[in-house]
Amino acid sequence: MSGKGMKIWWSGEAVSKGNILHFLFGDRDETIKVARLTIDRMKRVNTLSMTKRELRFFAKDLESGRLGVKYSYHGFYTKLIRKLLDLGFMEKDVAIWDAKHQKTPRVYQLKLQPIPERPPQSGFVRLTWQVAKAWNDLIQSPA
Repeated sequence: MSGKGMKIWWSGEAVSKGNILHFLFGDRDETIKVARLTIDRMKRVNTLSMTKRELRFFAKDLESGRLGVKYSYHGFYTKLIRKLLDLGFMEKDVAIWDAKHQKTPRVYQLKLQPIPERPPQSGFVRLTWQVAKAWNDLIQSPA
């Protein structure tokens, strides 16, 4: 990560209640709304993904305010997508077979975190497990 780093607002209560986006993006309400819109849009497809083209048009819709939130194109990629990629909550250039179009496009895909069912005993490992569990719960919840 760069020198900017990630600001951490640790709140076990917020994370346990499924407010993982507040943990990741702090008090930036618009960024949280845009993150929720992006995740909900990706959850519409059973592969939890969007092609690069779909993501670009989604970002343009955000920039114009058509989705109810006005958010800059550049900010979408730098503040939201880059952070999700850096933290491992999203993958880029994943090849997924598209039966409808009979091809394998490269997509941005939300990533479920591989964690055990039971949390570790204590310490940093338990906190990271809680974050990963909250992320998985967000991704697996109905849209």
